[in-house]
Amino acid sequence: MTPQSLPSSSMPDNRREDIQGLRALAVGFVVAFHAGLPVPGGFLGVDVFFVISGFVITAMLAREWVRTQSLKFSTFYARRFRRLTPALALLVAVVVIVSVLIQSPMGDQQIAAQTGIGALLLSANFVIAETTGGYFDAPAAANPLLNTWSLSVEEQFYLVFPLLLFLGWKLAKKARVPWIPAALVGGVAVLSFAIAMLEARGHRIPFMPEWLGGFYGPLSRAWEFAVGALLALAATKVELRISRVMALIFGILGIVGLAASLWLVNDTTVWPGPMTIIPVVSTVLLLACGMHEGNAVSRFLGRSPFVAVGNISYSWYLWHWPCIVFALMLWPNTPGIAFIAAVASLLPSIASYQWLEQPIRSLRDVSKPRMARLVALTMVPPMALALILWSAAENGFWNPRVQDFIAAVSPMHAGNAAGCNESIAPSERKPRTCLWNAQASGSPIYLIGDSHADHLSEAAISAATAAGRPLTIGTANACPFIDVHFKSSAARLAKCRPFVQKTLKWLESAPPGDVILSSSSVYWNSSVFSAGLTADAVTNEARSKVANLRSGLESTVRQLQDSGHRVILAQDVPYFAEPLAADPRQFSALEIASGSQLRSAMPRSVADQNQQASRTGIEAVARATGARIFDPRVYFCPQDQCATQIGDLYLYRDAGHISIGASKNLAPLLVSVLSTP
Repeated sequence: MTPQSLPSSSMPDNRREDIQGLRALAVGFVVAFHAGLPVPGGFLGVDVFFVISGFVITAMLAREWVRTQSLKFSTFYARRFRRLTPALALLVAVVVIVSVLIQSPMGDQQIAAQTGIGALLLSANFVIAETTGGYFDAPAAANPLLNTWSLSVEEQFYLVFPLLLFLGWKLAKKARVPWIPAALVGGVAVLSFAIAMLEARGHRIPFMPEWLGGFYGPLSRAWEFAVGALLALAATKVELRISRVMALIFGILGIVGLAASLWLVNDTTVWPGPMTIIPVVSTVLLLACGMHEGNAVSRFLGRSPFVAVGNISYSWYLWHWPCIVFALMLWPNTPGIAFIAAVASLLPSIASYQWLEQPIRSLRDVSKPRMARLVALTMVPPMALALILWSAAENGFWNPRVQDFIAAVSPMHAGNAAGCNESIAPSERKPRTCLWNAQASGSPIYLIGDSHADHLSEAAISAATAAGRPLTIGTANACPFIDVHFKSSAARLAKCRPFVQKTLKWLESAPPGDVILSSSSVYWNSSVFSAGLTADAVTNEARSKVANLRSGLESTVRQLQDSGHRVILAQDVPYFAEPLAADPRQFSALEIASGSQLRSAMPRSVADQNQQASRTGIEAVARATGARIFDPRVYFCPQDQCATQIGDLYLYRDAGHISIGASKNLAPLLVSVLSTP
C-alpha cells in the first residue's frame, strides 16, 4: 500500500497526548542535568526530541501528501517559522539585554551575541562549535544561548527532510515503487549513523568539514531524525499488526531504556556514539507503543501533568539554560541556585507559551505581506540588539576605562602570541622563532614549562633585555616540565611526555645558561591528574603522587645541572579559594566603567595552604639540588595579603594566569634571582 493510497485517518494522529508526555520527559531530562541533579545522562533528552521531531514532521507531511498529492513548502516553512522563531527571537533579545548588564566584554558578550545571531539564522550549532568549543568544556557554561545548538540542528532537518520526502513520493508515484521514500530516508539514516560511529571511534571523514559532524553536527545527528521518520512512514503497517500486549511491551522497554540511559551515560561518554542507540531506540519504542490506544504506558504519558509540561517543553527548553547561567553568575555561592533558576524559568516559559507562541501559532489565513511583516518584526529587533552588543563589546563600549581594562588583561602573552606555547620542542621549531634579544652576548636564559611559564614571558623578556642576555621560550599548555608520566581524565597529556624528553635532550646540547622551570601547582593537589615515575606506576593517591612529582622534578633539575645549566624553580602565582575571585571576566562592562569591580584579597597563609603540596615539593627539590627559587608571592602578596589588583593594574588574565602588566612588573624580581650567585 503506497502512501498516496492510505486514508488520512490511518496516519499517525496530529495530536497524541502520549507524545506530549514524551516531550515532557525529554525536557525534564535536560533541565535536570543542567540544574545539577544526579542524572548524568540527562543531556540525552535532546536526542529524544530529535526522534520525536522526525516522527511528527514526517507524519504531518505524509498526511498532506495523502490529501493533496503534493506538499506546499511555503506553508510548511511559514508554520515552522511561526511555531519556533518568535519565542526564540524574544529569548535572544532578553539574553542580549541581560548580557549587557552582567556579562563580561572580554569574550562572553561577543559569544552571546554571535550565538544569538546564529540561532536566528539556523546556524547556532556551527557558531557554538567555533566560538565556545565542546558542550562539556568550561567555556560552554558561560554561553547563555548554548542550548540553541539543538534548535538549529532541528531547523536544518526541517529544511532538508521535506524536500527528500517530496522527491521520494514523486518517484514512488511515477515508478509505482512504494518503498522509495523509505529507501531514501533509510539511506540518510545509514550514512549518518556510519559517520557518527566512525567519528566516535576517532576517525576523520575524508572531505567532510569538521563542523558538519561531531556533537553539534547535523550529519552525525540526522540518523536520529531519520529513525523517527522511518517509523512514521511505516506507521500504518505497524498499527495494523501491533497488539495491546505488544504495545505495552514496547512501552515498558522504552521507559526502562530511557531510565537506564540516564545513569549509563555521562559527560565522558562519546556522544553521539554507540550508547546513543539506547535512547534513540527507546524513543522509537515509546512512539510505536502509542500507536495502539489504551495501553498503560501511553495512558501514563498522556496524563494531564505530563501533557501540560509537554505543551511548554519548547519554551522551557529555551528559557531554563540562560536562567541557570545568569543565576550562577549573580549568586555563584548560593546552594542549589541552578535548581532554583531552573524551576523559576517556568515563569517566562509559561508566559512565552501563553501570550506569544500560541497566539502567533494559531494565526489563520496569513497573507504573504502579513507574513513578511511578521518575519521582519520577529527577526530585525533581536538581530539589531545582538549586532549592537557585539560591536560594543569589541570596542569596549567606547568607554576609556573599559577599553584600558580589556587591553590590560585580555591580550595573549608574548610567548603564546609568537607560537611558542605549543607541544613542540625547541629542537623542532624554526631557528630563532622563539628567541628574544638574539644579538646579546651574555649567557642564555631558557623559559620552560606549561602555560604558567608562558605567562612569565614578559618578565623573562624584560629581565633578559636588562641583563643583556638572549632568551628562548619553550612552553606547552597543560604540560608540566617534570620527568614523570602523567595521565588525566580532564586534559590530553599524550604529547607532554615527548615534549619534556625532547626539550631535555635539546637543553643537554644547548649553551649553558639559566633554565627557569615554571608549571601550574594544580598537578600536585588535584585528583584529576595522576603521575608516576614509570607508565605502570601512575597514581593519583595524594602522598604517592607528590612523592613521584618530587622525584621527577629533582631528576629534571639534576639532568639540567649535569648539562652545565643553572636552574631556577618558579613557585606558582597565588590561587584564590574561589576560582572566579581572580577572573577578570566576572566583571561586567558597567562594573568596569564605574570602577566598582570587586577587588579580591586573602591572607598569604591561605594562598600558601591552597598550594601547599607544590610549594613544599619545590622547596624540597631546591634544597636537595641547590636550585634557586623565584617566588611571585613577593609581588602578589604585599604585607602578607594576596591581591587581585594593585593600584589600577588588574593582576590576572583569568582565574589562574596573570595579566601582561603583572608579568612585566615581575621583571625586577626575576632579575634579582638571575643575578644571585
